[in-house]
Amino acid sequence: MFPSPRQYFLIILLVFVTACSNETTALPTKTPFQTVASPTPIPTFTSIPVVITSSPLPTQPTIPIFTPDAIQMERWREYEVALAMKLLPPNPLRGEVLCEWELLGRSDQEVYVWAFCQSPPYTEDLPLSIASMPAVVHLGNDGDVQGVEIPGGGSAYARNIRKMFPPDVQEIIFRHSIDTEKMEAHINSRRENQNPPSIVLSATPMP
Repeated sequence: MFPSPRQYFLIILLVFVTACSNETTALPTKTPFQTVASPTPIPTFTSIPVVITSSPLPTQPTIPIFTPDAIQMERWREYEVALAMKLLPPNPLRGEVLCEWELLGRSDQEVYVWAFCQSPPYTEDLPLSIASMPAVVHLGNDGDVQGVEIPGGGSAYARNIRKMFPPDVQEIIFRHSIDTEKMEAHINSRRENQNPPSIVLSATPMP
Protein backbone atom coordinates (compact mmCIF):
# COMPACT_ATOMS: atom_id res chain seq x y z
CA MET A 1 0.00 0.00 0.00
CA PHE A 2 1.56 3.28 -1.06
CA PRO A 3 1.48 6.41 1.14
CA SER A 4 -0.88 9.06 0.26
CA PRO A 5 0.41 12.35 -1.07
CA ARG A 6 -0.01 13.90 2.32
CA GLN A 7 2.00 11.24 4.05
CA TYR A 8 4.69 11.44 1.39
CA PHE A 9 5.01 15.17 1.95
CA LEU A 10 5.38 14.72 5.72
CA ILE A 11 8.05 12.11 5.20
CA ILE A 12 10.09 14.41 3.00
CA LEU A 13 9.67 17.29 5.44
CA LEU A 14 10.83 15.09 8.31
CA VAL A 15 13.93 14.04 6.39
CA PHE A 16 14.80 17.67 5.56
CA VAL A 17 14.39 18.85 9.15
CA THR A 18 16.52 15.99 10.42
CA ALA A 19 19.25 16.81 7.91
CA CYS A 20 19.30 20.49 8.89
CA SER A 21 19.54 19.66 12.60
CA ASN A 22 22.55 17.41 12.00
CA GLU A 23 24.45 20.05 9.97
CA THR A 24 27.38 21.50 11.95
CA THR A 25 27.80 25.20 11.74
CA ALA A 26 31.43 25.95 10.87
CA LEU A 27 32.92 28.61 13.06
CA PRO A 28 35.04 31.17 11.34
CA THR A 29 38.70 30.37 11.78
CA LYS A 30 41.05 33.05 13.12
CA THR A 31 43.70 34.17 10.76
CA PRO A 32 47.05 33.87 12.59
CA PHE A 33 48.91 37.09 12.91
CA GLN A 34 52.72 37.00 12.61
CA THR A 35 54.30 38.59 15.62
CA VAL A 36 56.97 41.00 14.57
CA ALA A 37 59.50 41.79 17.30
CA SER A 38 60.45 45.39 17.56
CA PRO A 39 64.13 45.91 16.87
CA THR A 40 66.24 46.34 20.01
CA PRO A 41 67.64 49.85 20.05
CA ILE A 42 71.44 49.89 19.73
CA PRO A 43 73.02 52.13 22.37
CA THR A 44 74.88 55.03 20.96
CA PHE A 45 78.19 56.15 22.48
CA THR A 46 78.90 59.80 22.82
CA SER A 47 82.52 60.72 22.23
CA ILE A 48 83.91 62.56 25.24
CA PRO A 49 86.79 64.79 24.29
CA VAL A 50 89.91 64.03 26.35
CA VAL A 51 92.29 66.88 26.92
CA ILE A 52 95.87 65.61 27.07
CA THR A 53 98.12 67.90 28.98
CA SER A 54 101.80 67.63 28.40
CA SER A 55 103.93 66.61 31.37
CA PRO A 56 106.04 69.38 32.78
CA LEU A 57 109.59 69.33 31.53
CA PRO A 58 112.18 68.30 34.08
CA THR A 59 113.52 71.26 35.89
CA GLN A 60 117.15 72.17 35.65
CA PRO A 61 119.30 70.65 38.37
CA THR A 62 119.80 72.92 41.31
CA ILE A 63 123.40 73.91 41.69
CA PRO A 64 124.29 74.11 45.37
CA ILE A 65 125.76 77.39 46.51
CA PHE A 66 128.84 76.86 48.62
CA THR A 67 129.22 79.31 51.45
CA PRO A 68 132.74 79.13 52.87
CA ASP A 69 132.87 78.51 56.59
CA ALA A 70 135.76 80.05 58.57
CA ILE A 71 136.73 76.80 60.31
CA GLN A 72 136.32 74.73 57.16
CA MET A 73 138.33 77.20 55.11
CA GLU A 74 141.07 77.05 57.71
CA ARG A 75 141.24 73.28 57.25
CA TRP A 76 141.49 73.63 53.46
CA ARG A 77 144.20 76.21 53.90
CA GLU A 78 145.99 73.69 56.09
CA TYR A 79 146.02 71.18 53.24
CA GLU A 80 147.18 73.77 50.74
CA VAL A 81 150.01 75.07 52.90
CA ALA A 82 151.26 71.54 53.63
CA LEU A 83 151.20 70.60 49.94
CA ALA A 84 152.92 73.81 48.90
CA MET A 85 155.67 73.35 51.50
CA LYS A 86 156.38 69.83 50.21
CA LEU A 87 156.02 70.24 46.46
CA LEU A 88 157.57 73.72 46.21
CA PRO A 89 159.67 74.31 49.33
CA PRO A 90 159.98 77.91 50.55
CA ASN A 91 162.14 80.14 48.43
CA PRO A 92 162.61 83.91 48.77
CA LEU A 93 161.85 84.36 45.08
CA ARG A 94 158.90 82.00 44.92
CA GLY A 95 156.16 84.22 46.28
CA GLU A 96 152.73 82.86 47.19
CA VAL A 97 152.37 79.23 46.10
CA LEU A 98 148.82 78.07 45.32
CA CYS A 99 147.81 74.42 45.10
CA GLU A 100 144.95 72.42 43.66
CA TRP A 101 144.38 68.75 44.44
CA GLU A 102 142.10 65.91 43.45
CA LEU A 103 141.08 63.18 45.85
CA LEU A 104 142.16 59.66 44.87
CA GLY A 105 141.23 57.77 48.04
CA ARG A 106 141.90 57.48 51.75
CA SER A 107 142.65 55.06 54.57
CA ASP A 108 142.37 55.55 58.32
CA GLN A 109 144.81 58.44 58.67
CA GLU A 110 146.04 58.93 55.13
CA VAL A 111 144.48 60.89 52.28
CA TYR A 112 145.69 60.13 48.75
CA VAL A 113 145.64 63.08 46.35
CA TRP A 114 147.07 64.30 43.10
CA ALA A 115 148.47 67.75 43.84
CA PHE A 116 149.29 70.61 41.48
CA CYS A 117 151.14 73.58 42.92
CA GLN A 118 152.28 76.74 41.17
CA SER A 119 154.22 79.82 42.13
CA PRO A 120 153.63 83.18 40.41
CA PRO A 121 156.04 84.32 37.71
CA TYR A 122 158.74 86.65 38.96
CA THR A 123 160.36 88.17 35.91
CA GLU A 124 160.77 87.16 32.30
CA ASP A 125 164.00 85.48 33.27
CA LEU A 126 162.47 83.73 36.26
CA PRO A 127 159.22 82.09 35.11
CA LEU A 128 156.74 80.47 37.42
CA SER A 129 157.47 77.16 39.10
CA ILE A 130 155.13 74.16 38.79
CA ALA A 131 155.05 70.83 40.63
CA SER A 132 152.47 68.16 39.76
CA MET A 133 152.53 64.70 41.37
CA PRO A 134 150.66 62.26 43.63
CA ALA A 135 151.00 62.76 47.35
CA VAL A 136 149.97 61.22 50.65
CA VAL A 137 148.61 63.57 53.32
CA HIS A 138 149.15 62.14 56.81
CA LEU A 139 146.53 63.14 59.39
CA GLY A 140 146.53 63.28 63.17
CA ASN A 141 143.84 61.85 65.42
CA ASP A 142 141.82 65.07 65.24
CA GLY A 143 142.13 65.31 61.44
CA ASP A 144 144.83 67.94 61.34
CA VAL A 145 147.58 67.62 58.76
CA GLN A 146 150.75 66.05 60.17
CA GLY A 147 152.78 65.98 56.97
CA VAL A 148 152.89 65.26 53.25
CA GLU A 149 154.81 62.48 51.51
CA ILE A 150 155.65 62.43 47.80
CA PRO A 151 157.34 59.78 45.66
CA GLY A 152 160.91 60.15 44.51
CA GLY A 153 161.79 60.93 40.94
CA GLY A 154 163.52 58.92 38.24
CA SER A 155 163.65 55.14 38.59
CA ALA A 156 162.37 55.36 42.18
CA TYR A 157 159.04 56.91 41.10
CA ALA A 158 157.15 53.73 40.16
CA ARG A 159 158.64 51.81 43.09
CA ASN A 160 157.57 54.49 45.56
CA ILE A 161 154.06 54.66 44.07
CA ARG A 162 153.56 50.93 44.69
CA LYS A 163 154.86 51.32 48.22
CA MET A 164 152.90 54.43 49.21
CA PHE A 165 149.49 53.89 47.58
CA PRO A 166 146.91 51.06 47.60
CA PRO A 167 146.38 49.12 44.32
CA ASP A 168 143.22 50.98 43.24
CA VAL A 169 144.93 54.36 43.68
CA GLN A 170 148.05 53.08 41.88
CA GLU A 171 145.87 52.28 38.87
CA ILE A 172 144.53 55.85 38.75
CA ILE A 173 148.03 57.30 39.02
CA PHE A 174 149.55 55.12 36.29
CA ARG A 175 146.60 55.87 34.00
CA HIS A 176 147.60 59.56 33.92
CA SER A 177 143.92 60.56 33.86
CA ILE A 178 144.22 63.64 36.08
CA ASP A 179 143.19 66.91 34.41
CA THR A 180 146.13 69.09 35.46
CA GLU A 181 145.30 71.72 32.85
CA LYS A 182 142.03 72.40 34.63
CA MET A 183 143.91 72.72 37.92
CA GLU A 184 146.36 75.20 36.43
CA ALA A 185 143.55 77.28 34.91
CA HIS A 186 141.81 77.52 38.28
CA ILE A 187 145.03 78.59 40.00
CA ASN A 188 145.44 81.40 37.45
CA SER A 189 141.89 82.56 38.12
CA ARG A 190 142.48 82.43 41.88
CA ARG A 191 145.28 84.95 41.59
CA GLU A 192 142.74 87.44 40.24
CA ASN A 193 139.57 86.73 42.24
CA GLN A 194 140.98 85.21 45.46
CA ASN A 195 138.82 82.08 45.22
CA PRO A 196 139.60 78.97 47.29
CA PRO A 197 140.70 75.72 45.60
CA SER A 198 138.22 74.18 43.19
CA ILE A 199 137.81 71.15 45.46
CA VAL A 200 136.29 73.51 48.03
CA LEU A 201 134.00 75.21 45.54
CA SER A 202 132.69 71.86 44.31
CA ALA A 203 131.92 70.88 47.93
CA THR A 204 133.82 67.63 47.49
CA PRO A 205 133.72 65.75 50.80
CA MET A 206 137.03 65.59 52.56
CA PRO A 207 137.96 63.68 55.70
